[in-house]
Amino acid sequence: MKSKQKQMKQERGITLIALIITIIVLVILAAVTLNSIFGSNIIGLATNGAINYAEEQQKELGMLNDVSNLLGDITGDTDRPMSPTITLSGTKGNNDIYTSNVTVTISINKGLEQTGTIKLHYKINDGEEQISEEDVSFEVSEEGTTTIIAWTENEKGNLSDNYETSFTINKTAPSTPTINLNGTEGENGYYISDVGVTINAGNTADVASIKYKVEGANTIEETEATGTTANFDITADGTSTITAYIINNAGLTSEEITQVVNKDATVPSTASIALSGETGETSIAVTANGADATSGVASYTFQYSTISETEEFTTALEVQNTANSCTFEYQDLASDTTYYLRVIVKDKAGNTTPSIAVPATTKKAGLSDTVLASNVGKYVDYTPASGTFTSEGQYNGGGDQNFSTITSLKWRILKASDNTLTLISDTTANTGFYLSGANGYNNGVLLLNNACKEMYSNSNLGATGRSLNIDDIEEVSSYNGTEYSDRYGTQGTASNTSYPRIFEYEITGAPRGVYGTKYNLSEQDSYVTGIGSGYPLIGIFTYYNYKMTSEYVSPTYLELFVYNPGTTAYLDQDYWIASRCAQYFYGTSSFHFGMFYIGESMGNGGFLRGSRLYESDSTAGAVSFSYAIRPCVNIDLSKVNVGLTGDGSSGSPYSITAK
Repeated sequence: MKSKQKQMKQERGITLIALIITIIVLVILAAVTLNSIFGSNIIGLATNGAINYAEEQQKELGMLNDVSNLLGDITGDTDRPMSPTITLSGTKGNNDIYTSNVTVTISINKGLEQTGTIKLHYKINDGEEQISEEDVSFEVSEEGTTTIIAWTENEKGNLSDNYETSFTINKTAPSTPTINLNGTEGENGYYISDVGVTINAGNTADVASIKYKVEGANTIEETEATGTTANFDITADGTSTITAYIINNAGLTSEEITQVVNKDATVPSTASIALSGETGETSIAVTANGADATSGVASYTFQYSTISETEEFTTALEVQNTANSCTFEYQDLASDTTYYLRVIVKDKAGNTTPSIAVPATTKKAGLSDTVLASNVGKYVDYTPASGTFTSEGQYNGGGDQNFSTITSLKWRILKASDNTLTLISDTTANTGFYLSGANGYNNGVLLLNNACKEMYSNSNLGATGRSLNIDDIEEVSSYNGTEYSDRYGTQGTASNTSYPRIFEYEITGAPRGVYGTKYNLSEQDSYVTGIGSGYPLIGIFTYYNYKMTSEYVSPTYLELFVYNPGTTAYLDQDYWIASRCAQYFYGTSSFHFGMFYIGESMGNGGFLRGSRLYESDSTAGAVSFSYAIRPCVNIDLSKVNVGLTGDGSSGSPYSITAK
């Protein structure tokens, strides 16, 4: 009977165990069902910390622990605590990478029936083990990957399963990329070929992609290239601006970088050269044209060749000019020479294009002043413009006189310097030119110069007539006034004090003891009339006379001044020189005022001496002389060519033509 009771008891125990196991299976199936409905299971929610409602969580865990304990009783397993949960808080970028500090919270999970103390164990990056009897929270700021392992321990010393999680922090934006350009460089920052562009990432270990765009001449919409480099080409002429930046794995971006690319691979579109006017003897003016649509014109290089239109060009000058037109004058060229002229137009990028060469011939040049100066006495085929002149009595000291151009005169070279040629008539002209008294002295210089100017000038040839003067003769004469060596150039005083008015303007005259400052002996620019009187009458002795011979003057100048052309016979006419002179006499206390002339003296021709037109002793009255004039002509050589034809002889004079 006892045996039967014992058997029934055992059967009831087995039945009870089976019932309990059945209940546990049903509970597990219920949990699985809940997991399928809500996307998580009760055990998983507790383990992973996904449910934030602590009270419900603890109830569920308690139930599970009860079940676990029950299973432990039945199966003989020890009691194990629940695994802790770890939650992370921070700002996430791309690829689940945090871009800020991360707050880590490790929570202890207790079952509903759990009693006693549960200890929390955890390690950070396999570091030293940390133990806490409470939940812990801390902040991780270090960039890189952090791994946390956590587990719990109950009073029995049983350990839960480990809970492990890892996360990555990247708070630093990537460095700015670099842009490298590859092409043929020209000038002023331009490329003259296509330009290869390479964008390089700064931090290759943390680069997700490169973004870039191009604006301007070679537009490229914003493009994202994966990897650490991006490559493309700039092929369009003009200015293109590249903008680029880097995106790292966390989605952070670098600062932008910009790069301007100036490209001009096209030569200037036009290049031409044309004469701007008539060619000169040593110069040619041209106008060059050029254009460039991209970088613009930078300069014009003017070249020439005397060989051909295609060979041996010499650069005259490179002119920096950004306009589409440039005028230039070739200078210091040879006369009567054909030049082939061209221009090379360069744009700012350094591209060039040459023009077709244009031929131009310089004019034949006349003789220079240096050559003409060595040909004194040679004949020049000069023809003055006809004119007339009236010598008014109020100025010459007598009656009015009318004169006209003598067209039969021939002209010879007197001197040449400073680009001026001076001619002298080969003989005298306009005889009977009257000067008398104080007014003859006052105005003789101006009357003679004005007469020659009116009758023997030629404005078309840049020629101005004037009279021969004492300065012309003294330039080529060695005479020094020794005939009056005791007085020439010295100061004298007269007691009778009447004088021609112009004497007070002369630098050698000192009426009333004060020297004038306006005129030397061969100068006068306005008419003067009348006489003056005052004491003391002081002046410099400027008179002299001498027979002009080869002792003092070379044969060439003797022929010009005193001989008939081609002979040693004296000129038939005495003639005035447009220069005043004055002398004083010891014992008479008087000054004599006169004009220089060349002519006979006591039957001997070729004398240079001074007339006596007025004396300071006014009681002596006026003295009159009537001589010829000797015209000269000053010619501006910049306005004429002399000697293009002819040999300078009387029968074949040097030609003279306007430029």
